[in-house]
Amino acid sequence: MRLVHLKFLAPVLALSACAKGCESPPPAVPPAVTDAGQAKADDPNRLPIERELDLQLPDRRGGAVLPGLQMLPFRRLTGFEAKKNLVARLDAHSLRILEREVRDERLQFDIAITTTLRSAAQDYRQRAGLEPNRLVLAIDAGVSQELTTRVRKLALQASQWRVVALARDGEQLVELSLSPPPDRRGADVPAEPTPTAP
Repeated sequence: MRLVHLKFLAPVLALSACAKGCESPPPAVPPAVTDAGQAKADDPNRLPIERELDLQLPDRRGGAVLPGLQMLPFRRLTGFEAKKNLVARLDAHSLRILEREVRDERLQFDIAITTTLRSAAQDYRQRAGLEPNRLVLAIDAGVSQELTTRVRKLALQASQWRVVALARDGEQLVELSLSPPPDRRGADVPAEPTPTAP
């Protein structure tokens, strides 16, 4: 009988003894932050626009976010300000333009991207009182070529604007033209007369 009582009392005694002097183990130290964005922010070679948009722009000479990136027409930029341009920021997880955003699995749907771009164009129209004539794509260097190609195509179809992209050329910021050149073939050839009914 005493053995039975001791069997039940042992846990109670252990708990009461702990209540008087046992301490819980110290809380675990949280792991060090290894966020890629934080690592990028600490890179002294980043351009101001890369810091502002928290991304790494592709290099015009060796980037792979767009097919034929090295062949695209470009111009050097000085003093580019994101707030004075209609900028669509694209990374592997989201497309953000003004206050509108398409995230994660929704990036797989063309309609979601097109709707976001067109809605942002309408927002811009209401704020600025004029039609946006230029869309700037700020693409992170880690974005897949498939996604970038789709976004470029949808951006060209979404509105009557020129589409450009930001890139690095060494330590310089450049703007790449993503709009196809205007088709001038046959511009000097007079139009054929329209046949008339006899």
